[in-house]
Amino acid sequence: MSIFPVEFKLLAAEQVLDLTWSDGHTYRYALRYLRGWCPCAGCQGHFTGYKTFITQASAVLENVEPVGSYAIRPVWGDGHQSGIFSYAYLLELETGPPDVGPTNEDCLRGDILHSPSRH
Repeated sequence: MSIFPVEFKLLAAEQVLDLTWSDGHTYRYALRYLRGWCPCAGCQGHFTGYKTFITQASAVLENVEPVGSYAIRPVWGDGHQSGIFSYAYLLELETGPPDVGPTNEDCLRGDILHSPSRH
């Protein structure tokens, strides 16, 4: 059985989303990190083979909606809501960015422009 989020806690003043997973671990995602690595085709293109960090997009999170039993859909302050973050992708983001770009830790520090991936 795979793990899934059991609690979402938006800390707007800190610009983070805390997720508690069914296995008991928690992870703090910088909103800028999530928005920057949005997996939708509008942000990433179609079948490019790599992901690009989106630096100019709004990182104000308005809402988080469940998508079935496998994903969430963030609704961002600029109206963007086509990015569906599967639970597997969220877990992947915990270990580092999917391609060259800032890490979650970089985004938590506010350093998103010149930070290469650790991969």
